[in-house]
Amino acid sequence: MSVATRSSTVIPEFDLTGKVAVVTGGNRSIGRGSAVVLAEAGASVVLAGRNQEDLERVREEITERGGTALAVRCDVSKEADIDNLFARTVAELGRVDICLVSAGVFGKWQSAELMELDEWDTIYDIDLRGAMLTSMAAGKQMIAQGSGGSIVTIASIQGVVGIKGTVAYTAAKHGVVGMTKGLALDWAEHGIRVNCIAPAFIARDVEPLQKDPVAVEFVTARTPLQRWGTCRELGLAVLFLASPASSYVTGTVLNVDGGWCAQ
Repeated sequence: MSVATRSSTVIPEFDLTGKVAVVTGGNRSIGRGSAVVLAEAGASVVLAGRNQEDLERVREEITERGGTALAVRCDVSKEADIDNLFARTVAELGRVDICLVSAGVFGKWQSAELMELDEWDTIYDIDLRGAMLTSMAAGKQMIAQGSGGSIVTIASIQGVVGIKGTVAYTAAKHGVVGMTKGLALDWAEHGIRVNCIAPAFIARDVEPLQKDPVAVEFVTARTPLQRWGTCRELGLAVLFLASPASSYVTGTVLNVDGGWCAQ
């Protein structure tokens, strides 16, 4: 029996040609890596983030590879910014088929009694409230279009388990997981799938932890695959949940964690 050699054949369910994807946090790291993957799969990508200069760099990266991208400055904690993001997307590209909710902040790594309330508020405003505002805007647009869609939220393994010294982030990401499941149930009748990715430690564009040998050793030793994940690997998981390849998947949490949560 010969081995199949048609490696150039693209599985049609992963093809996003003609789709429009909004990506918050698209200016760097996880959002950037996922936006590039979605563009490679054929989607027109709308990059949203707080740093316009960084957004333009990612937009140029995508367009130089033959993709289509739009850069829109957006602070996801501000409802007016979210409204502008989706208004511009519809005005310039006509629709929203995919929304990747990846904007987020981590905060300080410290014991709970040392945490300032301002830090809790900042993490809540961006990681949970911002995720809700983005998801609601995407869902309303998809309902109005009447053709379904896919919303992918980015939580963390700290939305599934706890890690010492990260109480605010852990609480917010648990909220993202719960929000995802609730939205999936509310919008299933509209053909809108809502799923969540829970990544472990991902090597990013800017990540102080990666410069801390103690942290690097902790992560490597604790992760069964004994390494950090990459933004590309996470982006490929996003592609699965964003595309028709996962057409019977909604309300789920996909751990992209090197085996962390299996322990």
